[in-house]
Amino acid sequence: MLKKPEDALSFEMLEPYEKKIYDQKQLIEISKALSSTLDYENLKDSILNICLAQQQTMNAGIFLAPDPDANYLKIDKNCKGFDVDNKVYESKIMIDSSFIQIFEEGKFRTFGMRTLEKFGNLNTDENFRLFKSLGVEIVVPLNAKGKVNGLLILGEKMTGSEYIESDKEFLTNLASLAGIAVENTRLYELATVDMMTQLKVHHYFQTRLREEMDKCRKKSTKLALLFTDVDKFKVFNDTYGHQAGDVVLIEVAKKVMECCRRNDIAARYGGEEFCVVMPGASAEEGYEMGEKIRKAIESHSVINPASGQELKVTISVGVTEFHILDKNNKELIERSDQALYKAKHAGRNQTVVNTRTD
Repeated sequence: MLKKPEDALSFEMLEPYEKKIYDQKQLIEISKALSSTLDYENLKDSILNICLAQQQTMNAGIFLAPDPDANYLKIDKNCKGFDVDNKVYESKIMIDSSFIQIFEEGKFRTFGMRTLEKFGNLNTDENFRLFKSLGVEIVVPLNAKGKVNGLLILGEKMTGSEYIESDKEFLTNLASLAGIAVENTRLYELATVDMMTQLKVHHYFQTRLREEMDKCRKKSTKLALLFTDVDKFKVFNDTYGHQAGDVVLIEVAKKVMECCRRNDIAARYGGEEFCVVMPGASAEEGYEMGEKIRKAIESHSVINPASGQELKVTISVGVTEFHILDKNNKELIERSDQALYKAKHAGRNQTVVNTRTD
């Protein structure tokens, strides 16, 4: 049956509304996804992947404050597609700059680069030139509590087509959701991360260890626990001073995080003692991780901030594996601590495994 001309016209009139309804449904699902994660790295990755999929572009990046107290934004390492070098990674967009003011005065809209050129003489602005050099097509400010707390950047579409108004409206709505999600995740990070070492805090470690042990009981999976301790840390502190001691803790923690797998939980147990929860890992895999961390630290030099002198540091590692008879955190922690004690008293700078045999 042939469509009447008025039917075709009605269909054409309905199409934009159908797209709008589809976009709204997508935003609801995206809102659920963004609010369901409190892992900062996963959140940033999710935001960029949504941009890639929804806007059919190969290039997406996000500028965020590197820490809660920073007065500038830097491009995040999760950047997708853009040709980012060290110079770009080191670039800072000051929060109080005229560049950021454009977005705040524009009530947090989505801006094309051509639109941005209309705001004053931006061709001489270093931030604008940075975006042009990267091939940015669209800039979307993230906001929370009435302030810009990030910038999304997108490259050209794979189809070569322009970003239309419905695209910009979608991105503006996405940025509002993303800005709030970033703020909430940051607050959660502040409550669960040790500010000096950037490792998880003690109470977070205890909670997650309990959760992972419960999973082992229900699903018969494995779990390894590592305890590490900086060798002769008190002597090091007494010899070189507490400032050098703090640098040691920061550097050791950094190496622990670099060695860990994505789903491992690295935490500061207390003082110079760190721990790693390894879901799904056996005692043997725990030993391999312990050796990886130990060797990485042994080969690394720590610079004394007072003198510039290169200092060598070592750690001892104790490893254990979850046993079905383990009733609580305490039993697993004690066994790992016993392994650490053996490593210390066997000469330090080594990894020792202590598993339950009954």
